[in-house]
Amino acid sequence: MGDFRKHIYWLDPVSHGDLLAEFRKDKKRVYRAKHTPCQALYPRREIALVEPEIWDLQCSRQGSWYRSSLRKGQTLLVTNQPLSEIAPWGEVTLEIFRPPRTATDRDVVEMLSDRRVPEILPEGWGTFSPWEVQAIRAYLAAEGIDRSLQEVFSYYTANHLNFVFPRLFLQAGREGTVIPYSIQGTALVCSACVEVFGILGEDHAVKYLAPCPGLKYVKPGPSRYLRVTCNA
Repeated sequence: MGDFRKHIYWLDPVSHGDLLAEFRKDKKRVYRAKHTPCQALYPRREIALVEPEIWDLQCSRQGSWYRSSLRKGQTLLVTNQPLSEIAPWGEVTLEIFRPPRTATDRDVVEMLSDRRVPEILPEGWGTFSPWEVQAIRAYLAAEGIDRSLQEVFSYYTANHLNFVFPRLFLQAGREGTVIPYSIQGTALVCSACVEVFGILGEDHAVKYLAPCPGLKYVKPGPSRYLRVTCNA
C-alpha cells in the first residue's frame, strides 16, 4: 500500500480549543468520521477528525477503552502530513513484521488470571450487541475457525492486556526496550484502534499491531503490520 503514514494528534478541548475550532470549521479539507474511529486511517483522507461521540456508535463496546481512559473527551486528529501548529502524539506506518511467536491458549489463560486484570478491563468491554455476535460468528465461519465466542473474546482481551503488561514482545537496543506486538493474527484480535491511537500501550515507544477484522480502510498485505511509534 505505497508509503502509508499517518500522524496522530489528540486535541484537548481546553488546551487546544482554538485549533480544534479551526479544524471543525474547515469542512472542505477535513473529513469527520461518521461511524468508527478507524475511518480516520483511510489513506486518501488528508485530515480526519474523530469526535468523542464516535466511540459510542458502531464500535461502542470497543470504545469502552476510550471512555475509561485519560483521552475521554478529547478529539482525535489524524493527518497524512505533519502539522506545524502542534507536535504529534505518534505515527503509524506499515512495516514488514514477523512475530517470534504467537500466543497459545495457555498464554491467554495465564494472562487473564493476572490479579491486575479486573482493574484494567473497562465497563462494557464484554457487552456484545446482537449484530456484533452475528458478525463475529459469520467471520469465524468464513475463515474456517472453530472456536466459541467466549474463546475468541478471551483472545481479544489478552491481546489488549499484552500492551499493558507485555508477555509477547521484542527487546531492542542495549537497554532492552520492550516492543509488544499483537498476540495473534487478524482473526483473533479486536479493536486495534485502541493501541493504534495510544489509548493503551502509551508506555511503549514502539509496538506492532495486526489489523483487526473491522479495520477495512487499510490493507497491509502479507507479513505487514501497523507499526506505531509514540513521540510522547
